[in-house]
Amino acid sequence: MCDTSLTKIKKVAESYFYRGEYDKAMQNFSLALMKSPDDKEAKIGAILTDMAYENEEKAQAIYEYYQITKELEEDNADEIIENLINSSDADFDIFDSLMSDDDVVSGYEYDDSINYSDFIKHIKDRGNFKIAYQDIMFSTKVLIEKKEDFLDFLERLIDNGYKDIALNYVEAIIGIFPKDAKLQKLFEKAKNSDDNRR
Repeated sequence: MCDTSLTKIKKVAESYFYRGEYDKAMQNFSLALMKSPDDKEAKIGAILTDMAYENEEKAQAIYEYYQITKELEEDNADEIIENLINSSDADFDIFDSLMSDDDVVSGYEYDDSINYSDFIKHIKDRGNFKIAYQDIMFSTKVLIEKKEDFLDFLERLIDNGYKDIALNYVEAIIGIFPKDAKLQKLFEKAKNSDDNRR
């Protein structure tokens, strides 16, 4: 019964994804992950939905390729797509770190990137989060290697009026850590805050 329910939720999420209704797709993929935190299809769906906010065409293409790969290479389709996602965009370093649930993930080396501690120094140098974040948001990746740094980053986004960006991140991973009290608290805080960055 649970498996039928999970399958139905994923089908609904997929339908929203194909229609470009990414908020609803994310809600359903997250719900699927709450029911089954290790479900690879739901994880991939959530990551590609998050990707679609920035690059819809790319996310749709990868998702379509995923569906074809599942039909042709049933045994390793998830692995193929995860490798494709991991190699296609450094933005997903954060999700690799959180999905592995490790405190530290090493070995990230990207040209246009800074680690979180350097970003914190940049905030101090610039005087506030908004200015520092605007400096880097379109040109530089912030590599977050520790879960506590990620939660700190989310809270700073919310406190500085970037609630929609924070919600996108939280909704993409809340199903992976459904019992994380701090993440739940940040989710509620983001939902109830005003987007006042202007």
